[in-house]
Amino acid sequence: MFAQPKLTICVPSRNRQRYFQETIRSQLMNLRMDVEYVFADNSDDASIMNGFMEDLLADPRVKYLPSVGRVLSMVENWDRCVEAATGEFICMIGDDDYVDVDVADLIKRTQAEYSSVDVFVWSRLTYNWPDNREKRCNVAVPLKTGVHKIQRAALYREFFSWQGDRATPNMAFGFYHGAVSKQVMDKIKARFGGKYCEYPTVDFENVCKVLVTAEHLFYSERPFSVLGSCAESNSAKLTQISNAKERNALFMSEAGRNIDHDPHMKAFPFPSILGLAACIAQVQNWFLTTYGYQPVKGWETNFAKACGISCGMMDDLEAYETVANGYRGVFSRWKGGKYLRDFKPAPYLHRHDTSFFTGIANDSLLIDEEIGGVQTPVELYQLVEQLIAPQHELTFKSDVHFRAA
Repeated sequence: MFAQPKLTICVPSRNRQRYFQETIRSQLMNLRMDVEYVFADNSDDASIMNGFMEDLLADPRVKYLPSVGRVLSMVENWDRCVEAATGEFICMIGDDDYVDVDVADLIKRTQAEYSSVDVFVWSRLTYNWPDNREKRCNVAVPLKTGVHKIQRAALYREFFSWQGDRATPNMAFGFYHGAVSKQVMDKIKARFGGKYCEYPTVDFENVCKVLVTAEHLFYSERPFSVLGSCAESNSAKLTQISNAKERNALFMSEAGRNIDHDPHMKAFPFPSILGLAACIAQVQNWFLTTYGYQPVKGWETNFAKACGISCGMMDDLEAYETVANGYRGVFSRWKGGKYLRDFKPAPYLHRHDTSFFTGIANDSLLIDEEIGGVQTPVELYQLVEQLIAPQHELTFKSDVHFRAA
């Protein structure tokens, strides 16, 4: 082991042992020794992962944080991961995901080119595990090869203003499927609440704090990780209202409170059941309110448009109508109904009406996620790696106005 690992990969998990074990196997296949792993189990039955990890604890790269006899909130489980991390950079992934730890070499190249690197993020592939495929999906594989330094002020403005005509803000610069320096994380802990993680929507909370703390931020157009979605994922089936209600109730229970009723929500009555756009706006509202930052001018209009776009992502007509009516009701009350006119639900398209396409589109190669019979995120990544540029061919760009995808 190196005196200080270049990169710590943190993988928190709860009651998804089958995927967690597969992710651990996939990560440990790479034998480089300048990487550290923190695997944190938060399951009801501790014996499953304790038994699995027994033979792996001899690996000097591995730190294992077992279940502690009570259910930890997501905030607590993620926070203890970062506390245990000793790497120069920290990356957080889900227990059904994959990250290529060789991204550490590109971080080193970037440090040699620019000296200071606080945050390094990259494009991510998406993958539905075989048990989470109700329709045929493709995977967008970015083909561009630039590595960009991006001004923090521009990223802050885009994230908090909801620019870009999307269902969510622009590319999230944080430790979830990205690498944030431990130095920046320690600054966040000292500056905000004495903890690395505070708010239940942990990934986007980190983005908020990174964008007011880090100075030198970089983005690789080439992907280095896979966002997996298994049947038990928090993201799985959120586009179906019955599943969304069940998962939302579980999320609130494990958070220890209904965050929709937090004091900062009195002036922002968008419940999290409405979906990802509402959840992201909630954490932004919490951060701005709690720490005294001013909202970006004009964000409300852009947010209303994003909510309309998110409606069109629902899988069934009941979910579409429920979410659209929910947003419509809140916008009619919020700020005197001023932004109701900007909320325009995208047309509902039944999932069977949408065409399936493979080929080149928007500088990406669209491939069938079942290509080659892949069964796990790592198998998808290994296949895609044969189609994209090797990292030593990536080039540094100086355009400060670049917009991350």
